[in-house]
Amino acid sequence: MNNYILAIETSCDDTSIAILKENKVLSCVTKDSTKSLNEFGGIVPEIASRKHEEFIIDVFNDAIKEAGIKKEDINYICYTNEPGLPGSLHVGKTFALSLAYFLNIKAYPINHIHGHVLSPFINSEVKYPFISLIASGKTTSIYVAKNANDITEVIKTDDDALGETFDKIGKALGYPYPQGPWIDKNFVLEKATIEFPHPQINKNFSFSGIKNRVISLINNKKNKKEYIDKIEIGSSFQKWAIDILMDKLEFFKEKYNTSIVAIGGGVSANSLFKTRIKELFDYSFVPEKEYSCDNAAMIGFAFYEKYLKKSN
Repeated sequence: MNNYILAIETSCDDTSIAILKENKVLSCVTKDSTKSLNEFGGIVPEIASRKHEEFIIDVFNDAIKEAGIKKEDINYICYTNEPGLPGSLHVGKTFALSLAYFLNIKAYPINHIHGHVLSPFINSEVKYPFISLIASGKTTSIYVAKNANDITEVIKTDDDALGETFDKIGKALGYPYPQGPWIDKNFVLEKATIEFPHPQINKNFSFSGIKNRVISLINNKKNKKEYIDKIEIGSSFQKWAIDILMDKLEFFKEKYNTSIVAIGGGVSANSLFKTRIKELFDYSFVPEKEYSCDNAAMIGFAFYEKYLKKSN
């Protein structure tokens, strides 16, 4: 029997649907609202949910077509149920439950974060136990995964997420949405000359202070009509941020005595982050590019690991 899984991801502004055969991704179609949201300077929850409603049928049809199956072939449906924007999550859940009713099968809720935790292992074998860093626009946390059904958060952010901080600083620098990748595109290590204080390694993440500090620096220069070196400010912030991540990861790697580190969330696509991870850890897993940001394939893969994998 073929176990075809349909997975739905609508936690934020990306409408994504994937088809998996067991743990193999057959298709993953994602429609983002970047162009629509760019004119507002960021994500507007009501607009994001309306875009999901607009896109989801076409994304579903494209995913089915690309996978080469019929909707009647689907054996399991899973969807992101938390965390995320309530309106966006509701669109995905409603679609999942409606389709499940039509096909007379069950729809399974999957934690969005667990999808990111397991996403580095898509197209490979998951190696437990491991430490996971999830650094995105919505959260920044470190987890210990003993198995797919035993994933524990050991440290989190007390305020802003790192991805959100990248975007807000990028916005203050005048970059278009999404602003974070623009800081990375213009990163020059030699220009990272501005020093920022480092927090204690064993404490929770906190990014509101650095966000306010950098934005105040930019605004002060604007008020004084001084030249604003976008590359210097952006590069200095990026180096500080990646240094903080590396310090925390090394601390928990030693604390939990594991040599396996997995990275998830949009910040994992950061070029400096990728370089530093390879230097610091012998065994590190980073998602393939198409799975580094929000996507339904990771939701389907998490479902497989939790419910279908023989060892569970």
